Parts: sequence; structure tokens; C-alpha cells
Amino acid sequence: MLIKNDYNNLTLPILKKLSKKAKIKYNKLNKQDMFINLNIYLAVITIQKYYRKHFYKNATDHITLEKVEYPCFIFRTKCCKNYFYSYDSIVKYIMKTGDTRDPMTRLQYSDEILIRLDSEIKRFLPNVKYKSTFKIKKNPDYARRIRNRENEILSYQTRLNEIKESIIMAIESDILSWTIGNILIDNIEYLNSNTYINSLLYELKIILRNLNIYDNHSVNLFKKELSEVIEQTENTNSKSRILSLLNS
Repeated sequence: MLIKNDYNNLTLPILKKLSKKAKIKYNKLNKQDMFINLNIYLAVITIQKYYRKHFYKNATDHITLEKVEYPCFIFRTKCCKNYFYSYDSIVKYIMKTGDTRDPMTRLQYSDEILIRLDSEIKRFLPNVKYKSTFKIKKNPDYARRIRNRENEILSYQTRLNEIKESIIMAIESDILSWTIGNILIDNIEYLNSNTYINSLLYELKIILRNLNIYDNHSVNLFKKELSEVIEQTENTNSKSRILSLLNS
């Protein structure tokens, strides 16, 4: 806030410069009017500052559960309850799921809300590129592709867990030491235990390669978990040979 002494100390050129910086129109205004407008502007800024400090006091991102501050995205329901999200978390959620409903209330965001979200992102995060949430809502194929991708990833992960269990079972039974000929596993006949293991590991590598296109993190996590589980099994001839094949 400006006080009476400031009026005497501020020259007209300085007032014009301050008004321009604050984006206040000052053409055809005398010094007194310019001073009053600038003072009103500073008063509004001060009020907004204290209001935001109170408003965001306990604000938490409902996706990341981390504290958020201004600026952030706020979804207000009809009963005047506010849900806070950082711009990064809400946009990544919509891009990842193709779902333009609020993550907490499951209420559909209106076109106006998504247009507001897109414009706020451009304003507050001008150097970060995100897909338009409004365009995602208007593109039904986007959500369908996301669902298909998630289903494909889920099927890969399910099969990987099955293969992991089969590998552990093979190590614990020391399957590669078997001297019998044809073996029947899961209603599939194999020439011998080596053929079975080679088939299992070949399928494993194909699935990991395909899953890596979608989710590199899951692939690395699975490899780590598989290695840890194998290391915990008893030492058998099959264990060392399977580990060798896995690392080849």
C-alpha cells in the first residue's frame, strides 16, 4: 500500500512506469488519479495474497496427496466443495486414462471446465507441452485406445506372473535334470525339459520386449523381482542353467 508521503516522493514518470508494469491504463490521467488507481491495485493484490494464504492452507492434491499452492487446478462442486490438483497431476491423469471425469467425485468435467484448464496451463506452464484435455474429451477414439492399451498391458503382466511361477517351479523341481523323454505340462507336450524351458524363456523375452514399448518401468521392476525370487530358491542344476539362459 502507498501512503501519503509516497505521493510526494513519486514523480509522474515513475507513476506511469509503475502503472504500465501493473497493466493499469494511465492515459489522460493526472498524477492524483494515477496514484489512487495504483493504490487500489496494490490493495487488491494484498487482499488476494492473504485470501490465498487462508484458502490454500490445507489444500492437498487429491491424486498425489501432496500439498498444493496457488496456482493450481480447482474443481468446485455444486455444493461448493473444492478439490485441488496440481496442473501436472490432473493433466497427466487425463492423458493416461482418457477419462475427463473428476478423479475424486467421478463427475464429468464440462467443456467450459476443460477449456479453462487448458488456458490456465498455457498461462502458468507456458514452457510445458501437454495434450489439450478438451480435445481428449471430444475424441472418443483416444479413450478407446487407452483402454485397449491398458488391457494389453494387463494381459502381458498376467502372463508374466504365470511364467515367473513356472520358472520357480521348474527350478525347485530341478526340471533340467530329468532324463525322461516327452513331458506334458499344461496340456502341451514337449520333447523334453530343455524344450519346455527354452519355450518358456522365449515367450518371456517376447512379452518383455512388447511390454517395454508401453511401460519400461514395469519391465525393469519385473526383471528385478524375478532375479530376487530366483536367488531365494535352493541351488539346483536347473537354477544355474536357467539363470544363464535368462542373462544370455
